[in-house]
Amino acid sequence: MLKLKRIFKNYEETGSLNEQVNLYGFVDSHMFLTKTGDLGVVVEVRGVDYECLDQTTLASLTKRLESAFKLFDDNYRIYQYLFKRNNKTIPYRLYGKPVVDTAIKNRLAYFAGKADRLFSLSIYYVILFEGFRYTRTLAATLVAIPKQPAKALSELRAHFSARNQILLLEGELSRAQANLLQKVESFLLQVSDFLPARLLGKQEAFRILKQTLNFAPAKIEFSKLLHDTFLDFSLSESHLECHRGHLRVDDYYVKVLTLKEPSAESFPLIFRRLLEVEANYHVVTEWKREDSGRARRIIQAKRRHFHNTKRSFLGQVNLNDQPAQDVLWDDSKESRVRELGESIKEIELKGNYFGQFSLSVVIYDLDLGKVDRASAEFYKVFSVHDAQLYEEKYNLLNAFLATIPGNYAWNLRSLYLLNSNYADYSFLFTLDCGEPQNGHLEKEYLAVLETNHHTPYFLNLHHRDVAHTMVLGRTGAGKSFLLNFLVSNLQKYDPWTFIFDLGGSFESLTELFGGSYIKVGIHSPDFKINPFSLPPTKQNLDFLALFLKVLLQGQAPPELNPSEERDLYQQIENLYSVDPALRTLGVLANTLPHGLSDRLAKWIEGGQFGFVFDNSEDTISFSRFQCFDFERLRQYPELLEPLLFYILHRANAVIANRQVSTTFKAFFIDEAWVFLKNPSIQRYVVEALKTWRKANAAMILSTQSLDELRRSDVLDVIIESCPTKLFLANPDMDRDLYARQFHLNETEIDLIRALVPKRQFLLKTPEHAKVANLTVDRKSYWLYTNDPFDNRKRREAFDTYGFEKGLDVLAGMAP
Repeated sequence: MLKLKRIFKNYEETGSLNEQVNLYGFVDSHMFLTKTGDLGVVVEVRGVDYECLDQTTLASLTKRLESAFKLFDDNYRIYQYLFKRNNKTIPYRLYGKPVVDTAIKNRLAYFAGKADRLFSLSIYYVILFEGFRYTRTLAATLVAIPKQPAKALSELRAHFSARNQILLLEGELSRAQANLLQKVESFLLQVSDFLPARLLGKQEAFRILKQTLNFAPAKIEFSKLLHDTFLDFSLSESHLECHRGHLRVDDYYVKVLTLKEPSAESFPLIFRRLLEVEANYHVVTEWKREDSGRARRIIQAKRRHFHNTKRSFLGQVNLNDQPAQDVLWDDSKESRVRELGESIKEIELKGNYFGQFSLSVVIYDLDLGKVDRASAEFYKVFSVHDAQLYEEKYNLLNAFLATIPGNYAWNLRSLYLLNSNYADYSFLFTLDCGEPQNGHLEKEYLAVLETNHHTPYFLNLHHRDVAHTMVLGRTGAGKSFLLNFLVSNLQKYDPWTFIFDLGGSFESLTELFGGSYIKVGIHSPDFKINPFSLPPTKQNLDFLALFLKVLLQGQAPPELNPSEERDLYQQIENLYSVDPALRTLGVLANTLPHGLSDRLAKWIEGGQFGFVFDNSEDTISFSRFQCFDFERLRQYPELLEPLLFYILHRANAVIANRQVSTTFKAFFIDEAWVFLKNPSIQRYVVEALKTWRKANAAMILSTQSLDELRRSDVLDVIIESCPTKLFLANPDMDRDLYARQFHLNETEIDLIRALVPKRQFLLKTPEHAKVANLTVDRKSYWLYTNDPFDNRKRREAFDTYGFEKGLDVLAGMAP
């Protein structure tokens, strides 16, 4: 006979998911309360990028985290969460500039095509305070009257009044909140100098808690806390199904792996490869410190057990006096006694302590095959260090629910672990993703790159408010491509851009952005300079005096004496009293003493370089995107110095203009070692590095010759003033020189030597170092390439089809 009761039995016994979630609601702007009376907060941890750290630094940072965790006694429970998932949304905006917008769209399309292989990492700590659980019985209250009469009487009144009970609970709750907040703030302060971390508000904390139960990106991204209470109900937004070997959360297949046996030994970043597994997952560790007295009693009980059982029962009751060597002992039990003795030494002599620890890996994906492959990868990661994972089956639902903060009642896989081992297992190290927002300019990142671990990296040249940058790499390493990429992306800030070029590396790019490209040389009839076209301000008069000294002294002639300097300055002032058409270098030379005028002979009309500075007009004008090519003057160093001196002053006038102080200015000097051979230029560049920060300007120096810069005696100043350094491939680099000059560790040096030319570079700032990959799509390649054959193809395509259509045509060609 068919019984309806039997049919509906499973349905009637099925409970709601939120009943299994031990979270109640938020009690203030940061803290949440569990149903069992625990208070908790969520802390976002940026982590320390480990890629370029040496082993000594790893050990030092881990030891400091271990010390910070000692703040939390056995009333606290710490959850650590490592979230990794693909399809990260890359923020962006368009700027109404065709070339810039095209570059941004191409970049986004490139990353969108590999979104399933591009991952994001995030780390959070959830700290629970279990000291607030008011369960005082009437008998306990009566017993406490002689010792604490005031408190006992208030508790006694609360037993017979609901209102007094509420007031009592409110007071206890307030004290618990203050206790937890004080501990968390102390922890954040203790780690602030090496581990960026912050306490999350309830909206952000709600979004993090929701990730433990929901995997659909839309449910997480658009989640919002509407009520402070019923937190369990708000988190349970996905349909959960239990199957024999996996769970189904909405359409996602879910498997849970738990730590069955820890590694025989631990060291900092022991599970480095855990961060490199390419899958959607989150790893959860739970830790609760054990009281040292209780831990010692447990260890002693175990020691006595193994000591008493190392001989058989019959052997112990045998009354015959046998020599010790004739007694059969269980050596394994003896070894266990010694090992447990070492544990007591850790507690008594070294000040360490034990705690209950568990680790769970929650893997999820829309494809069950990917989940299975990821499970195999995790087994491999742990087995390398002799640690064992267990794939949950019968206990699967319990293991999944135990990953939610406060659900420790479901956790059946805890084991004892020493606090030093717990620090090694902690999620301290990560893979840095850069800053999506430029904090100084208050605008978005400069460009988005990719790391070796398939995570996005948001590049910014600014370190705090300084953007001076040094680019180093040997010939063929990809400096021109990288600089073209940086210049193009900088245009999103609508900056003033000045470039000193050698060899035409930036000619095509200047044309693309509608800038002015001037080829400076002795065969450039349109290139004319008249220094005295500058307004007669005090600053310009001082500059002209210095400029004339550069012309007069040349490479090595004797310096001017005070009398000659005074006469020179007076004649410069007098020159501004004549008609503007007569304000030329030749007219000035006629007013100077013969000794000085003779030394100016080659610079005035009729002299070797008279066409450069002795002109009645000045054709030098600075557009918003200005590039000067000095390739033709490399063979004329005596002409290069005064030209650079004059152009640098003109550029500095724009940069120092207070009316554009809020506009970003970028000055690129390609092959800086060529320009810095001259002492006058050295002084100018050094002064710019020291003062341009106040004008919101940056100097980007690129070079392939570190030895030449070292001979110029300004290398130390440049290194000190440029907080951002970009190292390109250089397998033959001088290890000792680079380590000494740039304070590189062995790991960083090895990474630089192993960089792939024209694809990778190492970013080094005072706070961290990172290897970034500059791989682009086919369209973007034609924006940044500087190959002479590519330049010709690009020019022909743009002339024939226009910019956008030309890029499409070029993208169909093989680069």
